[in-house]
Amino acid sequence: MPPAGFPAVDPAKVVELMDRVMRDMGGAMTGLLCAIGGRLGLFRELAASGPSTSAELAARTELDERHVREWLLGLTAAGYLEADRASGRFVLPPALAMVVAAEGSPFDLSAGYQLIPALAGMVGDVCESFVTGEGVAQDRYPAELYQAMEEMSASWFDTMLVQQWIPAIDGLPARLQRGGRVADIGCGHGRALIACARAFPESRFVGFDAYGPNVEEAREAAEEAGVADRVTFKRRDATGGLRGTFDLVTAFSVLHDAPEPLPLLRAVHRAVAPDGVFLLLESAAADDPVDNAGPSATVLYGTSLLYCLPASLAEGGPGLGTLGLPPARIREYCGQAGFRSIRALPSANPFNALYEIRP
Repeated sequence: MPPAGFPAVDPAKVVELMDRVMRDMGGAMTGLLCAIGGRLGLFRELAASGPSTSAELAARTELDERHVREWLLGLTAAGYLEADRASGRFVLPPALAMVVAAEGSPFDLSAGYQLIPALAGMVGDVCESFVTGEGVAQDRYPAELYQAMEEMSASWFDTMLVQQWIPAIDGLPARLQRGGRVADIGCGHGRALIACARAFPESRFVGFDAYGPNVEEAREAAEEAGVADRVTFKRRDATGGLRGTFDLVTAFSVLHDAPEPLPLLRAVHRAVAPDGVFLLLESAAADDPVDNAGPSATVLYGTSLLYCLPASLAEGGPGLGTLGLPPARIREYCGQAGFRSIRALPSANPFNALYEIRP
């Protein structure tokens, strides 16, 4: 019998949904186990050395065997690992290794697991924001979150930006080979510009970010990469203007977080050369938000609720959220900002939508 006040329901349906909820809870726990495995190098070691007992894996990683054994058993229960009962060894299937242990691969999703503990630690702050509606300031989030975001974008910038995205724009590679000016808005730790600087040594690059720690990290990364003579980073809200004319302006997954998206687009329009290009990367979203469904949309909505939405509100922004810029809204905003041409490009990633936009 249902509790008092509950309507009568089909018991079979209740059991079915209980199973669904348990599988989802299991997925959440699996995510935390994978975050531990990624942070401690357990996946990488299993991929590199092959089937291992808990003692062997613990010895190679210099970790406590009892903890390693529990981790192995937990991910075997989740179906991530396989156990050989005869030898006592655990196996990371090669195909799964491409997803959780192949750093630098476009298939690698391991950094996504690092988002989970960083965002989970902000649940209390976000619940407070539910009550006040004031959002959560960026500087209240842990450094581990920004590092995880940096690592997530690394596979796109390292394997797609120079290799696929820029070549998809007619004439742009040749223009940058000759020497062009490039600006990146919301540059983060500078990975995109550093990749471009290595590929196009005759061009000059400038990155803008309003979050001070990102700018410092980017400057250090440029020095380490040996491109600081061609790449500069400035702590500035680009809404106030980019102060120059550029052959290419980029904005990678930052427009939905901007406090003033439309004024920012107008600033970009003023800065792009008449024959230049604005390359925009945003989350792949449906025009009707109800059509955003499935695991990737769930990950993006969770990230939105725990970071993008409250961080935007804290800056006085509209709180668009991670999935708040579907194609129709992008076209609307870009049209209002003065852009004349918008062309969708293949992004080669289920999370992203890529646009070539011209003034």
